[in-house]
Amino acid sequence: MDYHTRLAAATLFVFAGSAAAQSGYETGEQGMVTVPLGAHHTHQPIGWSARGGAAPFGTIPDQTVELRRQIGGLQIADIDQDGNNDLVAVCYISNSFPPYEDWHDMIFFGTGSGINTTPGWISDVQTHTGDVQIGDLNGDGWTDIVTIHGSLRRDSVRAYFGGPAGMPTTPGYTSNTAETNWGTSGVLADMDQDGDLDLVTTNQGVSPNPYRPILMFDNLGSTLTAASVWQSMDQSIQNGIDALDITGDGFPDLGVAKWVNFESGIYYNTTGTPDVFQSLYVGNTDTDKGAAFTDLEGDGSFELGIGGDPSHVYTTVHGAFFEVFEADPPFSGPQDLRFFDVDGDGDEDLAEIHFSDGRAHIYMNNAGVLDVQPTWTFDASEVGNAMAFGDLNNDGFTDMALGYAGNTCIRVFFGIPPECFADLTGDGVLDIFDVFAFLDAFNAMDPSADLTGDGVFDIFDVFAYLDIFSDGCA
Repeated sequence: MDYHTRLAAATLFVFAGSAAAQSGYETGEQGMVTVPLGAHHTHQPIGWSARGGAAPFGTIPDQTVELRRQIGGLQIADIDQDGNNDLVAVCYISNSFPPYEDWHDMIFFGTGSGINTTPGWISDVQTHTGDVQIGDLNGDGWTDIVTIHGSLRRDSVRAYFGGPAGMPTTPGYTSNTAETNWGTSGVLADMDQDGDLDLVTTNQGVSPNPYRPILMFDNLGSTLTAASVWQSMDQSIQNGIDALDITGDGFPDLGVAKWVNFESGIYYNTTGTPDVFQSLYVGNTDTDKGAAFTDLEGDGSFELGIGGDPSHVYTTVHGAFFEVFEADPPFSGPQDLRFFDVDGDGDEDLAEIHFSDGRAHIYMNNAGVLDVQPTWTFDASEVGNAMAFGDLNNDGFTDMALGYAGNTCIRVFFGIPPECFADLTGDGVLDIFDVFAFLDAFNAMDPSADLTGDGVFDIFDVFAYLDIFSDGCA
């Protein structure tokens, strides 16, 4: 049975409807969801902010990659160590229509002012790649790329080892897993605290038995073991994973998102090897996809975000889960979920991207409390799959990359620097000329110089400006 035949047979939820099939449809990277490309997917992409610009992104992308690809995962890192962050993008293949003709993995190298929108690195072999992780596996100081593969193959994990000669286009490591295993996502973490990065992957199978265990591959100092050294005793369809020591014992625990009929939750790790059975359960069986740990309030008590219908955030108290947040978007169904401090205020904000409606949302964190409704939205005409955060244009502010399946496969939004009121000359530097500019406005009784807002121009306005000037700019 060839690749495409196997992939079509692997679809867990079968798409039906000849009229929709004639106009096209997209199938997700795990073969479980198919969306007809109807009226919603022909509109012009549009973005908006519902909270007065609180999220530091515009509503029009600053860069786009106009290649017809199905992006399965994104990561931002300085792969070639030239001082500019690069964008790693991996691609999957499905039985979507019209069919896709290319699904090689790619690197878009940074230019200092963004990314080159033509890939500067392409993998030799195109495979169904559902996720990508980055880190230094062999301790040589260079970033390595780990890819997680589906479509029922023994090499469900591959690793490309970076170095001064550049990133090779063929993997230096391939796993040897059961051919019945379909890798869906992964996380790199030092699970046994021996000083190197191990890999844990989530997995699924195909009908009539779509359930598989979670797998862990040990790093022996230079590369991962070919076979998994640990697997969960329970089997399910898992769709996202994160690792963080939430108990304070030094060993990272696992947060896992699971598909229908299974509860997402946490596997504790107290010995360097995770427990073989799940310990905490969210209390519902939803179509969850995407898992991420965070500390919303910065108080050392950690939360777990789960992408669902809608997304939720849970905290753990005395060994039990308690819901602390439920998103309220107009439509739901995340494909990827991340926490990241997008505005640099010291707390992590929540971001998600949807497959069915192509929308990306950001929920800003205000002193430990997330906005319930999306603070920022971008509504794409393509289906959404992946997102990543990092500084791509070297201005010191966080940028965002969104990955789609369609003719525009990547959109990049540059972070907007916060306004600096004290910089009255607008040159980005606080100096005596800004003070002179304020005094000019003060002497002219310009309303902008009435900083106390009392309608009087007096020494208290001067003191107020000097306080703002002393605080500097973020």
